[in-house]
Amino acid sequence: MAQAKAKLQVKLTGADYMKLTPPSHRGVRYQLIEGELVKMAGASRAHQVFIGELYIEVRVQTRALGLGETYLPPFDVYLDEHNTFQPDLMFVSSEQRHIIGDRGVTGAPDVVVEVLSESTRQRDLNVKLPVYVRNAVREAWIADLRLETVSKYVGDGHTMTLARMYDASDTLTSEAMPGVAIDLGPIFAQIRGSALPDD
Repeated sequence: MAQAKAKLQVKLTGADYMKLTPPSHRGVRYQLIEGELVKMAGASRAHQVFIGELYIEVRVQTRALGLGETYLPPFDVYLDEHNTFQPDLMFVSSEQRHIIGDRGVTGAPDVVVEVLSESTRQRDLNVKLPVYVRNAVREAWIADLRLETVSKYVGDGHTMTLARMYDASDTLTSEAMPGVAIDLGPIFAQIRGSALPDD
């Protein structure tokens, strides 16, 4: 009896992603993670408030210091052939401005921010973070809204290590954005008491 051939799973590429997610597509958002098209769930109110407040702080300070540009999704990051992400926030330095295009960033942003939820926690930490590492992202900030922490990972192009975990009493600083200082207390205060669903 002949054995049934195992079905081969074909990894999608960035070109496939572009065809499957045209700019005219509205409503549903996707990321390409290790060659798999992954649907993105809608964000909670707490997530939106946190990212909105963080974006304002980062954008205002980096603009005032002439450091670079800050973006929110939906804005793609084409990291490599099989990975196109939409981080919750990203910063691209002035020296890297050439990687910014009309539909996204081609290459590694200097800083990416991911906000953990129950549905994305494992993927963000165990799949996406290693992709950021091998594509030479300088810093990855991982926010846990339940614990009121931001873990700052710093990369050197080969590895990424946890440099510091900040809590609501701390001021977040960044080697990738010199001079930027973000008081996390008021940001976490904005979402304190909000429902944090297990989405």
